[in-house]
Amino acid sequence: MIIQSVIKRNDLMVLSETLYFLTTHLTFVCKLANLEYHKKLLLDIEDMLKTTRFQKTLSLDLIEKTGMNEKIRKFNLVAKTFRIVCVWCVVLYVLVPYFDPGKSKTLPTPGWFPFNWTDKYYYGTYFFEVAGISITAHMDSSIDILSWLLVTIASFQCDILKENLKNIYYNYDKEHDIRETFKDCIRHHEEIIKFTTKVEQSFSQGILLQFLCSALVICFTGFLMLVVPVLTFQFANTIMYFCCMMIQLGMYCWYGHEIMTTSDEIGQYFYLANWYDSSLTLRKDFAIFLERAKRPITLTAGGFVVLSLNTFTRILRSSYSYFAVLKHLYNKS
Repeated sequence: MIIQSVIKRNDLMVLSETLYFLTTHLTFVCKLANLEYHKKLLLDIEDMLKTTRFQKTLSLDLIEKTGMNEKIRKFNLVAKTFRIVCVWCVVLYVLVPYFDPGKSKTLPTPGWFPFNWTDKYYYGTYFFEVAGISITAHMDSSIDILSWLLVTIASFQCDILKENLKNIYYNYDKEHDIRETFKDCIRHHEEIIKFTTKVEQSFSQGILLQFLCSALVICFTGFLMLVVPVLTFQFANTIMYFCCMMIQLGMYCWYGHEIMTTSDEIGQYFYLANWYDSSLTLRKDFAIFLERAKRPITLTAGGFVVLSLNTFTRILRSSYSYFAVLKHLYNKS
């Protein structure tokens, strides 16, 4: 694809199509390499999920108060929708060479080969590309869903911590038991912070590259939606790919924003308990804990960009700016 980009650099439509494929595959390879590099961190995350605090059996009342079942249902819906969109992208890539006029005897993705693939090597090359696209779609979506799931688990733990803090009943006669309960909440908070830090270290470099490339890919797909004939499989494929990129980018920002807002409410839930009935010694501990709780847990992409809905809108603005430049160049040519 790199050679194809150089050869077709003067054809803006072919160049755009080639570049968004190239950008997507390069991003996937880098995310996979990043995951392999941080596999020890992933094993540490797995060990943390097996700890008593994260594996603690929850009461039905706590599950209902935190809305855990509803969050799980929504997450499963998002994951299945993303998978379905990815599958349809692959299916449409496969069908374009057979059903689109002017696309017969072509390959699903643009590229340069050091041999003449249009004759006896066509079907071998065709199935090689189909296999590559299918594997990439499956593994890339699995990496994304895994990272969303881990952030969702951290969000669940924050909800559990908030309810535990709210349900502490402060009483002078049971100060020792209350102190131990409060210490357990502090340890829980520390484990959540440690868990999210490890998740960030494992995925942040890949997410940063995903954000940088997504702005370009959304720009290129938007441009192709303007120049590709509407009643074609290629146009349907471009629409589906655009939806796939929006879900992929949007869910990173959505779940990053969710953990930030959920953790920011920890201090507020503490004040719902009768903390004013506690001793002065305990209140000093409260002050230290609340100072830390004022800082919400945030996830970043490479330590530079905070995962939030504001970041999502900024990326879309950047994509539109690139799109406007690309459209201007296309109109001039």
